[in-house]
Amino acid sequence: MLTDFRYLEQAEQELTGSGFALKEHEPEMWKTVGDLLEVGNGFIPRRRYRQELRWGFEGDHLVEKDYRFLSERARGIRLIPREGLLAEMRSIKSPEELMLIKKAVSVTDEAWGRVWPQIKPGLTETEVAALFEYEQRRLGASGASFETIVASGPRSALPHGIAGQRLLQAGDLLVLDGGAVVDGYCSDFTRTIVVGGELREQKQQELYDLVLAAQEATLSGLKPGITGREGDALGRRVIEEAGYGSYFRHGLGHSLGLAIHEEPRLSPRTETVLAQGMVLTVEPGIYLPGWGGIRIEDVVVITESGCEDLTGSEKRLT
Repeated sequence: MLTDFRYLEQAEQELTGSGFALKEHEPEMWKTVGDLLEVGNGFIPRRRYRQELRWGFEGDHLVEKDYRFLSERARGIRLIPREGLLAEMRSIKSPEELMLIKKAVSVTDEAWGRVWPQIKPGLTETEVAALFEYEQRRLGASGASFETIVASGPRSALPHGIAGQRLLQAGDLLVLDGGAVVDGYCSDFTRTIVVGGELREQKQQELYDLVLAAQEATLSGLKPGITGREGDALGRRVIEEAGYGSYFRHGLGHSLGLAIHEEPRLSPRTETVLAQGMVLTVEPGIYLPGWGGIRIEDVVVITESGCEDLTGSEKRLT
């Protein structure tokens, strides 16, 4: 385990009993890695090997400049790229991980329960985002799992509309998408509400009901043995059959855990077979440019015969 002086004491505490050796790396981390890969330094004993020495690295993350440096230092060792190796290992959560994810989800649920009654005309999107992140921290989160999205009125049609200075107006659709980090594990959450409590037009309710129907169809059909593509189709089909398929362009969901986006995903391009213990978001949406957007997102875990919805927040249009 390599780290720098800022985290040595913390790392020593957290690695107790893990079997990992701890080493402080130099300011240029890859120089330390290169030293470790030199035969005879203690990490790789100086003796004859009948097979070639191989060192695996995450090809998804190692940049070309660092790869060149390591290739020059690690003479006699073959560097083997492995894409997706750790992602695959992390795709099925342990019982301990599920407990921590549930804890993060409950923090986000409770924070939303405190925030949505405070949302009213005249607040800015940024103020709403700050309230949400503040309440999550009050409830034990170490921080937000990503920058909180708050998009209102026509801006709600932006799937990743980071909060701005727009003033909320009565009748606006408001989409809030955020999450918490609790003990290192992430939650993810989206709800759409109408600011001020009264619909501006009936179409808001109709499209909300359609998005909710797409999510419910997905929750009913997710189970072990289907692919991420088939899981995506469960909700996408509902939106497409209603004529709004071209207004739902992102994947239906993704895994999460130590990172906010992990594998596998629910998307038309994912052939990964879902298995018990995988955690996924289910987040269908409809986004009409110039009008607004609606998204509803829960976190679920794949069970022996279906899925369990971990998110408990109200889903009626509030």
